Amino acid sequence: MHDITKNELGAAVPPCGRFGANAAWYRLSLLTYNVLSALKSLALPPALSTARPKRLRFTLFTLAGRLITQCGAAVLRVGAEAERLAGLIAARHQLALVAQALPAG
Repeated sequence: MHDITKNELGAAVPPCGRFGANAAWYRLSLLTYNVLSALKSLALPPALSTARPKRLRFTLFTLAGRLITQCGAAVLRVGAEAERLAGLIAARHQLALVAQALPAG
């Protein structure tokens, strides 16, 4: 965990010389690590359960497509990435189920 937060989530390079800002920066990187860990264990397919943040970023968060407007609506056209898109839709559905199971408040 320490290696991932320091080397892949930017915790090794504090933003300035002020202690409070640097502490907030480190807490933000830990929060990011926790969110990515929850995402991997709750929603993503087992093939991505051991993925590092860089792999998640390139696999999930960047999706090549062309954004066009058609009949007044924005449409994203995806080429050969349809199978990966199906995995994203399944992950979003799984996250929706987890969100519904959480208590209100």
